[in-house]
Amino acid sequence: MQRFEKAYEILGLESKASIDEVKKAFRKKALKYHPDINDSAAAHELFIQVQKAYEIIITADQTWRDHEVELEVKDQTPSGRDRDRTRLSREEAIRQAREKAKRFEQVELQREAKQFARFRSSILYPWTMFMAYTSLVFFFLILSDSFLVTRERHGYVAEKQAINWNILGFEFTRAYRIKFGNGAVVRVASAAGNKIGLNSHVSYAETLIFRDVPRIHIINQDFKEYEVGGVDKPPYLFFLIFIGVPCLIFFVDKPSAVFYSAGAFARYFAIVFILSFLLF
Repeated sequence: MQRFEKAYEILGLESKASIDEVKKAFRKKALKYHPDINDSAAAHELFIQVQKAYEIIITADQTWRDHEVELEVKDQTPSGRDRDRTRLSREEAIRQAREKAKRFEQVELQREAKQFARFRSSILYPWTMFMAYTSLVFFFLILSDSFLVTRERHGYVAEKQAINWNILGFEFTRAYRIKFGNGAVVRVASAAGNKIGLNSHVSYAETLIFRDVPRIHIINQDFKEYEVGGVDKPPYLFFLIFIGVPCLIFFVDKPSAVFYSAGAFARYFAIVFILSFLLF
């Protein structure tokens, strides 16, 4: 199929791509340039080019398959009028199958294009895009804040105050507010705060953006040393998974599934994610 390299190039594929890959690429390109979705001046011409490229490749592949079938059955084909009748019946069946497949693909493409067009014209589309980009910004902020930049602080503890939660009448310590002799204040998780006493010497790493405390080194008055984690925010990995899920869904074959599914994840889980940092 080297003669049809231009057709493969229009679909963004190499000439050795399989028919399944051709069909997937055609669906994505056709939806991208469909007149109901893309109203740019060049979209209509590109849509026609994509359709022609797809028909060229599919027709060439089907022709090759037909020749293979003829080679397999030529010794078993009767001669004369019966052979001509059989050949015509087979060609007619192939032609009808091709036309039916083309009509089905066109109907399916039109249906997906109309669904996406309705989605883009609704209030859900800008809301989805806003939440998707917001979650992406938070993803990079957390990535930078967690693994790239920290600042070291240390001092002697002058004051320790418990931060309690009361849920359904049950009170428990959520975190501790630690104040140092130099006036610096840090909030640490209860597991770390339980090991800190007054006049303890504490060295800790603090992130630049969210001011989380990923690790703490404690030396108490009895010279006992502790090295503990002090993050007082919901686990990063839990929220990174939810923020990353929309990215994984972009590998789904149908672009409509990408926008509906990824949009749903971005809307709801990004809200939970952002509120966790603002409230806690």
